[in-house]
Amino acid sequence: MEKRADLHLHTRHSARATDWLLRKVDFPASCSDPMTLYRDLRGRGFEFVTFTDYDTIDGCLEIAGEPGAFISEEITAVFPEDEVKVHLLAWGINERQHREIQGLRGNIYELAPWLKTQGIAHAVAHPFWPVDERLSISHWRRLVLLFRHFETVNGLRDPLLGRSAEFALSGLTPERIAQFADAEKLQPLWDDPWKKAFTGGSDDKGGIYQGRAWTESEGANAEEFLAALRDGHCRPGGQGGGPLIMAHSLYSVIFEFAGQRLSNNAQKPAAALLEKMAGRFMEGKDPTRFTLSEKLGFLAQGIATGKIWEIALPGNASLWKELADAVGKPGMRSAIEQATAGIEEPERRAFLTANLLVNQLAFRFFSQFIAQLQSGRVVESLQFIGSIIPLALGLAPYFYAFRSPGRGDLAPLCEATCGEVPEWLRNRKRVWFTDTLEDVNGVSTTIRKMTAAARAEGFDLTVATSRGEVAPSNIPVMNFKPVGEFELPEYELQKLSFPPVLEIIDWIQREGFTEVVISTPGPIGLCALLAAKTLGVKTAGIYHTDFPQYVRILTDDSWMETLTWNFMQWFYEQMDTVFVNSEDYRKALEGRGIKADRIHILPRGLDTELFHPSRRDTEFWKSRGLAGGEIGLLYAGRVSKEKKLDLFAAAVRRLRGEGLPVRGLVVGHGPYSEEFEKSFPEGIFTGYLSGEELAKAYASADVFVFPSTTDTFGNVILEAQAAALPCVVSDQGGPRELVGDGVEGFVTRGGDLEELCSAVRKLCADETLRRTQASAARRKVEDRSWPNAARKFWAISA
Repeated sequence: MEKRADLHLHTRHSARATDWLLRKVDFPASCSDPMTLYRDLRGRGFEFVTFTDYDTIDGCLEIAGEPGAFISEEITAVFPEDEVKVHLLAWGINERQHREIQGLRGNIYELAPWLKTQGIAHAVAHPFWPVDERLSISHWRRLVLLFRHFETVNGLRDPLLGRSAEFALSGLTPERIAQFADAEKLQPLWDDPWKKAFTGGSDDKGGIYQGRAWTESEGANAEEFLAALRDGHCRPGGQGGGPLIMAHSLYSVIFEFAGQRLSNNAQKPAAALLEKMAGRFMEGKDPTRFTLSEKLGFLAQGIATGKIWEIALPGNASLWKELADAVGKPGMRSAIEQATAGIEEPERRAFLTANLLVNQLAFRFFSQFIAQLQSGRVVESLQFIGSIIPLALGLAPYFYAFRSPGRGDLAPLCEATCGEVPEWLRNRKRVWFTDTLEDVNGVSTTIRKMTAAARAEGFDLTVATSRGEVAPSNIPVMNFKPVGEFELPEYELQKLSFPPVLEIIDWIQREGFTEVVISTPGPIGLCALLAAKTLGVKTAGIYHTDFPQYVRILTDDSWMETLTWNFMQWFYEQMDTVFVNSEDYRKALEGRGIKADRIHILPRGLDTELFHPSRRDTEFWKSRGLAGGEIGLLYAGRVSKEKKLDLFAAAVRRLRGEGLPVRGLVVGHGPYSEEFEKSFPEGIFTGYLSGEELAKAYASADVFVFPSTTDTFGNVILEAQAAALPCVVSDQGGPRELVGDGVEGFVTRGGDLEELCSAVRKLCADETLRRTQASAARRKVEDRSWPNAARKFWAISA
């Protein structure tokens, strides 16, 4: 009959943490009591109990002689040539063997054969979670040659790691082993070295997840169990962990250790408060609920330490004050209750509670920071930003736990091991983040069209944003409720969101996305970039908008333009793939230092059936004021200053003054709409149009005029061409690459009224030329389609 043991478990004798986070604050790896763990596991039916503390057996010695107990340890072994470290688990050893292990562990090539000769059951711990980030594929091949047992179910780590390791190791062949031996100049240590055995253990350090994972094997007693384990007659059981499990374990160690430090007489009230709050947090309960006596004790502690007077100071940015205010509000409690309703796992309840509390506090400080800046109090504003730092530190266990080898790291390991990449590590599931989805612009149009086409082609693509409201859509959209929103002063219709960062990271991890596509370098784009880098997920950035030029136009400040360029360069340098809209922008980003092999032209599609000359309807513009015989000069797009609409209006007026029967037609909306309509009363304005109405607007006009010099592409130009309109564009930005000068329209010098008027004049005066260029425009875009664009887009970073 098979019996089980948790073969990876820590006690307070793991005094030196290997986790970077705990090591930096000089915390131990664990505070767990050996006898408490022993009794718990035995009470839950574990026949055998052992501990694997880091390079010590002191925890095991505390339970020596107890039924089912045996001595083990977790060895920090070293590749001597470069001092790269790995962790090994050794079970069923004695004190003499422990001492010898400590003398040998500095050279893994001496340690491995010694363990085999001694008949000690042993395994490589969490093989795809490297203790040392310098661990290379070469090191991994040597581990495969030196060891037979590998831990593939770890109760703290993401199951993806163990699943991928087991796939890779199960796919070994004699030929692969021979290749490894030849490449590493190292002979395999075991017979049939392509056959591996797998183990499991909780790796618990916080005293809360012991027994979550285990190893099953045959044996009436510990000796027989260990013998079967050594011979490979074993299998892992239980379940892996994940970021929330790991973070919860870290918090358990931190709270336990901090409570011990505060338990002196002077700090007893604080220790008691910490213990109560930490206990509730670890249980997944609301840590902000206090009884009357607890509130009085909290008040007394505040008076004794002087913190109560900080709370009373107006305008004070004290974290203590804001925390006291936040946790005391009924709204916060009801929000916590609502967020955790129906969730049983304490680690997820704790995560949602922490996320909610910190989001609210961070947004308060950020709002105060913005308010101080707007009032000109730059120095005073800094204290509010400073108060956000302790909040970030408080969430450090979560950020640390989410940091894990990603699919991009695991796929090469699998391929190097067995020559294959499992389906779950391929780039099959992507999420597209954007700050702008509901706005009227080319970015949102591209995202919606590309996503719909990709889904229709069978690709798994989801859009994610963070807005107060998102309208129902025919594409899958994940909208994260923003912590708060801001309006941009120059773009009253544009809002920036303060997104829930940890919630987004958690969602990407749980959904198993293999690539994060980022459309905009705003708060949501930055959040998505942080999430992808934290999780080790591949990234693709899209340079939709020429923000440096926009900033120059809006501020008339070259220093601000340079600052924006520096930010854009940094942002896109972080991406694995960068999409641009034209060759001009490819060259611009290359000139800014982005590697050329990362930059690709974004494939573009077009609905050539919707935008078609057959949609022409003479009543469409006539009913809106276009007189018989007048030539309609159409602008369609966002109505904003940087689109150079004043130049468009000036050209219409000049041509009308010359006696040409032209009329300006404007389709779209934006922050300049009201002002422009007043300044251009001779124009005809429709506001925002979509679908068939928009298609009719194009097809029923005569010439398309797009004077903007800031666009990186120009969806509207393709739509106009599909409707058989000759197009007049500027020679700056992406639009000039869409129009052949003198073929499908004219390319004029940006901002030059004379050239713009000359081009439009030619088209208005020569109907034959207008028709010829209209036909050429339609032919140019007839083969464009969104399905083709989606297939190309997906293939570029497959």
